[in-house]
Amino acid sequence: MLSPLIVGSTGVYGIFWSGWALLPAFLLNAIYWYRYNRKNQFSNYRDQIWAVLVAFIYYFGSLTIILAAAHYSYLDTAIYYPAFIFPYNFSAVAVAVGLFYHHLGWMFVGTFWSAVLGILTYQWQTHHLPKLHRIQVGGFIVIFLVSLLPLYQNFANNLKYTDTSGTSSLNLAKYQPFKNRKALATLNHPTTLQIQSKFPRLNGATALYPMYSAVAQTLYTGVSARQGSQLVKVDSTPKAFNSLLKKQSDVIFMAKPSAAQFRAAKQHHVHLKLTKIGSEAFVFFVNQHNPVDNLSLKQIQSIYQRQTIFWSSVGGKFAAIQPFQRPEGSGSQTAMEQMVMANKQMAKPLRYQEFDVMDGVIDGVAGYNNRTNAIGYSFRFFATQMMHNKQVKLLKINGVSPTAANIRNDKYPLTAHFYAITGTHPSKNSERLINWLTTNDGQALINRTGYVGLK
Repeated sequence: MLSPLIVGSTGVYGIFWSGWALLPAFLLNAIYWYRYNRKNQFSNYRDQIWAVLVAFIYYFGSLTIILAAAHYSYLDTAIYYPAFIFPYNFSAVAVAVGLFYHHLGWMFVGTFWSAVLGILTYQWQTHHLPKLHRIQVGGFIVIFLVSLLPLYQNFANNLKYTDTSGTSSLNLAKYQPFKNRKALATLNHPTTLQIQSKFPRLNGATALYPMYSAVAQTLYTGVSARQGSQLVKVDSTPKAFNSLLKKQSDVIFMAKPSAAQFRAAKQHHVHLKLTKIGSEAFVFFVNQHNPVDNLSLKQIQSIYQRQTIFWSSVGGKFAAIQPFQRPEGSGSQTAMEQMVMANKQMAKPLRYQEFDVMDGVIDGVAGYNNRTNAIGYSFRFFATQMMHNKQVKLLKINGVSPTAANIRNDKYPLTAHFYAITGTHPSKNSERLINWLTTNDGQALINRTGYVGLK
């Protein structure tokens, strides 16, 4: 009882700050056991070690079982565990309130081994320390190996749960048409098409919003900013696609729909017409301090199948790779599955390795637990212009950088086309708008926005 009180009271500093701050608590515990043996002049150390071993098995065993049951979630562990760790009083409160479980396992390990150190030091000093039998040596080796479990527990928690720090911001308002004309691409001459009524309702992927917003601003006449916000909406790819199926949008802009989206269109009796209007690079990015600058397609496939686990396997540091993903049906996830994985099954993402929005992926890679071991993917324009973050860098793929020139000449291996998509019986103005996008003026506007047109 007294040993946990000693470490639990003085070790609270180690729980709050660094694990190294636990060392004074362990030293104090070792001194206590040494002085306790010297005062009582114990010559039999076995009963004492059995006593501290039973306590170690109870406290550390409870933690291990509950952590595993909670899937190494410190948040869920807080619900169950503090009741089991009395009398680690102050430390128990710190853990329960602040979720400081990273060093708790080491507290129990250190309590046991510091007690053993104090006991054996006195026995050695009084020449009562006998030679250990093979079974006893084996027992100590097993306990030592068990004592390394906190390494795995923290590793497992680190794999599953993240603390990302956003260092960039996505401001879609500046791309709203008819409001801030300077932010959108324009032509330096009058266009051949003007739409004055029955304006097509536009929607699409977030990454393509600056492009189709510029299209509306160029072609629609007599439209106010308020009307524009109703005619030109920006949703995630899945929501934009669903709006087309529900006839809430007339034209949507996105990458090629996924197989599931084609099936959904068939179920809704919607005939999709896809018109290719441009190209974009599908890019992978890592933290700027990650020494890796290039990956092959096979290496990326291996990473996202969780066959390659450490950066050291691909020329980086010895650190676990955190491969972030997007939800099923999003444009970037569909591109990842179709272009990169090529029918190879991706490993299911761990919790918090999947982001609903693309800016979450970029900030996640920039600040995953303040480390440099994450990787994510998106489209070039979104990652470099709309959501520019100085803490991430784009990777070369098969030794080729995702530049506009390499996209246009097809040297970059991950070039995705994007489309203007209509449903069954598109309106006349919707068809006129899409046809215009394939003309020299339409392609020039796409290029001026920052994407790569077909011409």
